[in-house]
Amino acid sequence: MKKIMVIDDEPSVGEAVRDLLVPEGYEVAAPPDPQTALPELLRSTPDLVILDVNMPGMSGWELCSLLRRQTSTRTVPVLFLTGRQEVKDRITAMQVGGSDYLSKPFAAEELRQKVRSLLKKRSNTEER
Repeated sequence: MKKIMVIDDEPSVGEAVRDLLVPEGYEVAAPPDPQTALPELLRSTPDLVILDVNMPGMSGWELCSLLRRQTSTRTVPVLFLTGRQEVKDRITAMQVGGSDYLSKPFAAEELRQKVRSLLKKRSNTEER
């Protein structure tokens, strides 16, 4: 079973993503903030991280950069799921190591498709 971690300071977002992805057969964890998530990310590497940008204490940009510097999480896909909709934010997401970007509010099927696509790419990469 593929493990997905949703990191967003709004509990309702984590719950909504969990409600969409658990029926698809994914295990979904939703820690309340980056500080809580980080030790868990490093201890039990997920197959995908879904990450907000604006969070207290540590931004999604900072957390993604940190994940890219760690051996255990360097290749984990990161999908930014954020209210930010500017092109410059999408560019920043890619510059810090993000794999894809989806603005809130989001369509359920688009989120499911992006998750499937990112997990498939990761599986194909690992097989090489």
